[in-house]
Amino acid sequence: MAGEGYYIGIDLGMTNSVLAYTRDGEAPEIQTWDNGYSQFPSVVMVTPGGRYAGYAALDRVEHEQKYHLQSNFKRMVGTDHRQIIFGEEYSVTEFFAMILRKMMKTFEDEKGFRPERAVIAVPADFGDAEREDVFNMATLAGLRSAEVINESDAAAIAYCYDTPDFSGNLAIYDIGGGTFDITVITVDEKGFTVLCNEGTKYLGGRDWDLHLASIIQKKVVAMSGISPTEMDNDSLLRSQIINEAERLKIVLDRVEKAQGTVTLRGTNVKFVVDRRELDEATKPLVDRTVEMTRAAVKGAGLTMGSLDRIVMVGRPSITPLIRSTLEAAFPDVEIIRYDPAHAVARGAAIYARSLFKDKELTLAPILNKTYGIVMGVDGKEKVLNIIYRNTRLPLKRKIQCRPKKDDQEELEIKVCDTRAPPSQQISEIDTSRLLITFMVPLEGRISRGKTRIDITMEASVDGTVSLEVECNGNVTKCDLGKAVQMSNEEALESMRKVMTVQ
Repeated sequence: MAGEGYYIGIDLGMTNSVLAYTRDGEAPEIQTWDNGYSQFPSVVMVTPGGRYAGYAALDRVEHEQKYHLQSNFKRMVGTDHRQIIFGEEYSVTEFFAMILRKMMKTFEDEKGFRPERAVIAVPADFGDAEREDVFNMATLAGLRSAEVINESDAAAIAYCYDTPDFSGNLAIYDIGGGTFDITVITVDEKGFTVLCNEGTKYLGGRDWDLHLASIIQKKVVAMSGISPTEMDNDSLLRSQIINEAERLKIVLDRVEKAQGTVTLRGTNVKFVVDRRELDEATKPLVDRTVEMTRAAVKGAGLTMGSLDRIVMVGRPSITPLIRSTLEAAFPDVEIIRYDPAHAVARGAAIYARSLFKDKELTLAPILNKTYGIVMGVDGKEKVLNIIYRNTRLPLKRKIQCRPKKDDQEELEIKVCDTRAPPSQQISEIDTSRLLITFMVPLEGRISRGKTRIDITMEASVDGTVSLEVECNGNVTKCDLGKAVQMSNEEALESMRKVMTVQ
């Protein structure tokens, strides 16, 4: 049956994805996959004979001589990255849409219910292009409508569902396969009020894998006599090493030492890695998360004494070094590890039920980035900040500027992410990140001294941002997510590929 029935929450992860569901008055549950696994591998395989997602993709590796296994592409969401595979072009949007489609089709086959809407959790650090891309994925996968929620907000909802007596100031320390968010939230009888977020989509468990792979590579070079150049040229060996790194990282979360093996020139090369080596290599990563946690607490206007609890979620949060470093940095704050693999999806499902049905939750989110445009300030180009990070959503602000010269035909608008706090009106260009450039046509009579150009920037409650330029009564809308826009023809072609996934 389509429509009513189940409320779906999805955590699209770098390494694995999770689908949770709930019904009226029921606790959220986790959809299971092949062999009872609760996590769905975020991988896609393209072969000459078909397209496969999740466990089906991993299973086909042993049966296909020609294939392309795609993984770890979450950090490319929101970009126009493309790959040509067996003569066809594929985007990251299509890869994730295939994963979504396969997950929902499996759910439909088991429950007899076709999901048409869902809440999809995204990293808080995702900007407009990334969020627009997630909506594209949902449409291609067959969802009629989708909403997004920040992963850390979803984790907070799940935690408080299971801990209904909690109220106070909560920090969600969410470290996933590719991203990290630290979000400070006040929880009370009115609901969830987000105070501050710090995050990056370039820090996560994948970075631990790469550091461990580097350690293993040095050991293999030293033990086998292979030169670093030969190592670089042997893609099969490097693939073995990264696979062993992924496996051994999990083992080292439980034991001090672990043995691995790679095959080189028909000979097994055995090596031993210990947790101390990995801890030394990854300590800067952990220290960075601690610095961001401190910044989030400060940005929320709190002190460590007024922070009641830090809740750790995400699979890498079980790493002993992360826990011990947090405890040393915040000795007076209660630190809890909570449902590392499933918290985000469960919270998204609870939020979906509230959003689509009973409105049981009140979530007051904030904008995660500061957006500004490049303008002339005192004769120099600088960034004028317009809407600010850690400001309550939705929000809207209008500024006014003038053309540079008479009869100017178009206006160049460079939109930047500056991460500036609300108190900072101007940012330097070299400390800002250019997101997109628009060339806006100027119509009518343009006078440098008299013409006024209104620029309005608006952020909706889901964190997507729109830009509007008005000059002489003419309005031009600028889409910050245009890098991931699809024409009707492109959407139909993408849907053809996605709907045939196995």
